[in-house]
Amino acid sequence: MYKVSAYFKNQTVIKYFVDQYEAIDFRDTVDAHYPLKVIFEEGVYPMHTFIINCWNSVMNYEHNPLRHIPDMNTRHMIMQVLAWMWCIVFGIMVGSWTVFSISAVAHVALIAGICITVGVFETARRKPDFFRLRSDGYHSVSRTRGHMWINGKKVELDPNDPGGEHE
Repeated sequence: MYKVSAYFKNQTVIKYFVDQYEAIDFRDTVDAHYPLKVIFEEGVYPMHTFIINCWNSVMNYEHNPLRHIPDMNTRHMIMQVLAWMWCIVFGIMVGSWTVFSISAVAHVALIAGICITVGVFETARRKPDFFRLRSDGYHSVSRTRGHMWINGKKVELDPNDPGGEHE
């Protein structure tokens, strides 16, 4: 675990990191704001800090890899889907302690849930644009299709018109 401490005239900023490169990046960012002193430490820190960092690394959108997705609504939707998936995984797991075959399925579901979560986080970190529906900045699903159905008839949409919220 790494600790970066930055001492400014009116405040002190202390942040803990598991990843060395994120700690170095934060140190460089803080250093650009001209602190009086910056200290970079490597070592073990209290258990409560570890627990808080573990919680933040998954549940806090400012700390987990979904922070790389620029659209807040997309981040929220992905967190909701992951929460729903984990509810199902633990629901299967808790209800099947007495039967081995169901327990084996629960373990497979648990491992699959972990893999899916890691995959989504890695995709968000490496390719945040993957979660955009369109590249022109407009996120309406109906605009993505290029047409709408009105009273049972297909109406083609003008490709140059980004459309409004309510078409």
